[in-house]
Amino acid sequence: MRGHESCLRALHELGAGASLSAASANGATPAHLAATSGHESCLRALHELGAAASLSAAEEGGWTPAHLAAWSGHESCLRALHEGAGASLLAANADGDTPAHFAASCGHESCVEFLVSIGGAASLFADLASSPGQIETDYPVLLSKPSLLVLAVKRAWLHVRLEAKVGGADAVKLSLVARRDNILDGLCAQLGVDETTGSLVEGTRAQQLDVTFDGEAAAGDALRREWFGQATAEMVDGRTGLFSPDGQQTLRPNPNSATEAGPDHLSYFALLGRITGLSLYHQETLNVSWSTAFLKAAFGYEIAFDDLELEDPSLHSSQTQLLSLSAEDLEAVCLTFEVNGDEALVYEDSSKRRRVVELKPGGADEVVTQANLKEYLQLYARHKLLGAIEPQVSAFRSGLGVFFDEDLLSTLRTCCTVAEVQLLICGQAAIDVDDWEQFTVYDPPGYRQSSTVVSLWKVVRAMSVEERAQLLHFATASTRPPATGFASLMGYGGAEQRFTVTRFDGPSATERLPTASACFNRLYLPEYGSEAELRAKLRLALTESHGFAEAAVAT
Repeated sequence: MRGHESCLRALHELGAGASLSAASANGATPAHLAATSGHESCLRALHELGAAASLSAAEEGGWTPAHLAAWSGHESCLRALHEGAGASLLAANADGDTPAHFAASCGHESCVEFLVSIGGAASLFADLASSPGQIETDYPVLLSKPSLLVLAVKRAWLHVRLEAKVGGADAVKLSLVARRDNILDGLCAQLGVDETTGSLVEGTRAQQLDVTFDGEAAAGDALRREWFGQATAEMVDGRTGLFSPDGQQTLRPNPNSATEAGPDHLSYFALLGRITGLSLYHQETLNVSWSTAFLKAAFGYEIAFDDLELEDPSLHSSQTQLLSLSAEDLEAVCLTFEVNGDEALVYEDSSKRRRVVELKPGGADEVVTQANLKEYLQLYARHKLLGAIEPQVSAFRSGLGVFFDEDLLSTLRTCCTVAEVQLLICGQAAIDVDDWEQFTVYDPPGYRQSSTVVSLWKVVRAMSVEERAQLLHFATASTRPPATGFASLMGYGGAEQRFTVTRFDGPSATERLPTASACFNRLYLPEYGSEAELRAKLRLALTESHGFAEAAVAT
């Protein structure tokens, strides 16, 4: 109880080793007491001194030392039980609760994260998938960061939140009648969008959607699914002028949509926001892949400086060099928080105008220094990526807002990465790992035979469908491979760029997480010591990076 490891060793040396596994009247052993009090060294000593069986023993009610460590929030004890003693962390007590249930209900984030990383939360996730309403009432910590829940459970949680918006299965439905020969005809009126301004009509609210086609007797969910596909395809078709592909073949709003699509262009973006909200509610996917910057803006994620790399790697590289300047050299550049000339190109009311733009209030008078350089780069990237499309993004968010208020968006941003939002909206195409591996290149070429690369493909093959899509997004900014396979993977500017695994040999390399340069489809891997270490660090990189941006490295 008091954590005296030396006493345990003394008892063993005095021939009282059997007592190290002795249980009290309610079945509690020294291991239970050590786990409750957080004495990791005592647990390791018990294993070493021959009392390993007690580390998995259940006391009255089925509580094991792992249950008690999780209840008390002692991550180090959970690690000791798992790594040193090999004790099971999956056992359920008499009430059906595992250590993961206890860690989550008590709000012990680090314990939950560890249990998830070793597959110790499967029972908890199964319970939550069937009863996702418990997440916010009983296990709110699971929504505090992306790594604490699997995507399937997040999808179930989101549906509960959106169902509450609708008012339940018995609420009045929105009945939409579509024309096959003109799928968008009358859509603004039916979905509550002003055709001229793109703003929402007063009284527009979240509802279930039923779709029928004009002149046809058929009904059912399949028609709604068909309509989602046809309506979306019509609006993102390149001939409409609403969207344009970026270097990764994902779609971003066309800054010149007012001139190419017409004065009512904002109504289409609002409609797409409405359709996205409806599809997420109905758990249907849209056959479209949005750019990272557009998704971040639409759902309120902060734009990062490294997001600029996808759309303009040369500009990103030149701006990155500012970080290496001394204070004196940076001062000599005479930068302020404003952009001029071509950099301030904006589109308003179907006309182009150039003007000086302040990146923040008073920016023209604020000099860029080493102290505020990162802020400048972030604001600069935001302007370059979104400055010309803010009306389109605003219209999309207006339509999305029927289902997603700021409270829900805030929680979604906390518990989901941008890649996961992309997956929720668009789903994922099947990823053929054999094809992926076959058309991967390595830098240096001999890296292909390394133990790290061998372990990488073992880890990828063991991943879930969602995890493979997250890895692909992390390294390429797309959750889907090309229709013709990885041999046709495209890089920046539409050039063919094979998926590349690069050995990372920087300082303290093995202490770092894997990183990526998504515009070049490049994954950087340190030479980790084991497959388990690679698996753990790759998983952490995928869940903590919020997309490729924060993990991108200069090349």
